[in-house]
Order: sequence, then structure tokens, then C-alpha cells
Amino acid sequence: MAKKEYYELSMEQEWKDDTHRAYVTIESMGATVRLLKEDDVMEVLDGAFDMHVHAFPDPLIDTGWDQFQVTKMATDAGMGGCNFKAHTFPTASTVPFVNMMVEEYAKNAGKKPARAYGGIVLNYFSGGLNPDSVEMVARLGGKTVWLPSHDSAHHNRIIDDPGTHWIELLDENDKPVPELYKIFEIVAANDMILDPCHASTKQRFVVIEEAKKMGVKRFMITHPNWNVTKMTMDQMIEISRMGPYIGLFAYGDIPNYNNPKCDPNYFMECIKKIGPEHCFIASDLGTLVNVPPVEGMKLFVRILLANGFKKADIRKMIVDNPRYLLNLG
Repeated sequence: MAKKEYYELSMEQEWKDDTHRAYVTIESMGATVRLLKEDDVMEVLDGAFDMHVHAFPDPLIDTGWDQFQVTKMATDAGMGGCNFKAHTFPTASTVPFVNMMVEEYAKNAGKKPARAYGGIVLNYFSGGLNPDSVEMVARLGGKTVWLPSHDSAHHNRIIDDPGTHWIELLDENDKPVPELYKIFEIVAANDMILDPCHASTKQRFVVIEEAKKMGVKRFMITHPNWNVTKMTMDQMIEISRMGPYIGLFAYGDIPNYNNPKCDPNYFMECIKKIGPEHCFIASDLGTLVNVPPVEGMKLFVRILLANGFKKADIRKMIVDNPRYLLNLG
């Protein structure tokens, strides 16, 4: 009887390489990780800020926890606060109520309350590139102005929906459209954070250069390693030297249900080459199919500690740099 042959899928080079990567990371840590305790993670997380969080209500995307629940979890973890982003409404209008509830919870629990911060994403839901919307958010004490996300023309070119109604940031001469200059003026006058959000690389460079001329000082770059907004390492280094902080996000940099194909080690290379003084760490979580935002922050910290990053460098990215961005002194 002939001997039956079986196809060995695990012998394909793709899976051999991935197995090698997996076992190198497992076996390389050894005793170092065994010495890592949850207390070490919590020590680093003390006073930290998650600068990009999604939460209910936001009917456009899956959100498993509301803003109060997320900020309450941040309070329990000893964090400093959460900066909420919603694609469909200005979070600057909801966080005052969240803070009232969290303060009451923290008082009863004998804890220091984490603080909720908000802003506006300039999608059509909130008026698009409407300076009046930005002015109202500034009056509410909003901290962040994100340029369009799901209504960005670049975003929709990536997902092959190149309709004519999407929001362009630049004109035919590669200059910011007139509405943006008015928005830059308001952001600068109120010392808010400007984030180009789901913009192209060219748009990011032009927007930041022109906004700086108008007096804007605080910038974030949203998930430059995620597929819709990818930048090269050299581009991230170059733009960070112009002043913006590069965002490294649990959603976009650590493989998960929605984003399984990212390199789980690349974000550490980014930190080493860009420098922790130019980066911030955030969760970009809130989806029910992934871990809660605070757990995402813990995981990020745990991975960095396990790979030998200094506590002071991690705290620079989750405490010091966010405090500068939020203008907390």
C-alpha cells in the first residue's frame, strides 16, 4: 500500500517566518518578563492620558462603552484623563457632564478623578470645515480639533469611494482651502490641538506648515502606521521635527480584531528612531470587539516594559507629552 503524503501548510515560508517571529519574541524575554509585575505597569500608567478614545454615543462606529464608563475605568487605574473623539458630534459638548459624574464617583470611592477632554472632528456631521463649529467648541473648552476623518477626500480615495462630495483640505495649488485658515486662527487663539486626522501625507505637511504660520503650537498626528494614513519612517521623523507629536495607537500598532495585519514590533522601532520626546501613546479603542481602552493602554505599557523600554521614556509618551498637548503645565 502506497504511503500517503500530506501537504504541510506550516512549511510554507510565510508561516515559517511568522512562527520564527513568534518564538523569538517568546523565548527572548525569559526571566526579564517573569520579573515584570502588574505594579510596574500601574506605576507607569499613574497620571497617564489616553489622547484618542472612542466611546458611546457615536452611531457611526461600534462603541462598547460610554464616555462615563471609560473615564471611570481610567479613574480606577489612576490615570489622568481621556481625550474623547467622535466622528459624528463634538465631544466638547458631552465631557462636562461626564466629568460631573466621574467626580462624584471618585469622591465616593476615595480616588482622584480622571478627567474627560473633548473636541470636534470636522466631518459633515459637525459642519465640515466650518469655523463657527470650531468657535463654539473653543467656547466649550474643547481641546482638540481633528480635521475630517471618514469624510476626508483622502480617506475615501483609499477605500475607493472617490465621490465629489468629500472634503478636500488643499486647493488646486496645494494650499489649504480658505476655511482652514479661519480654523487655524481660532485654534491658535484658543491654544487648542490641531490634528490633520485622516489626511494624506502631503496634506499633513502643508496643513502643519501653514497652521504654524498662523500661530498654532500644538499638533498631533493620528495613527500614521495604520493603513488609511500610513507614513514612512523618514516622513514621520521629518514631520515630528516640525513640532507635531507622532501618535502610536493600540488600535493601529498592536494586532487586533479590526486590524490584524500590522507588524507588532514596528511601533517600537518608531519610538527608537523618532524618539519618545516626539511621540505619544494612545489606545484609539472603544470598540466592543477589542479590549477596553484602559486595558489597551496597560497592554501597550506592558509590551514596552517587556521589551526593555525605560519607565521614564514611556511616561514621557503617556504623561509628559499629553500634558503639554492639553496645555496642563
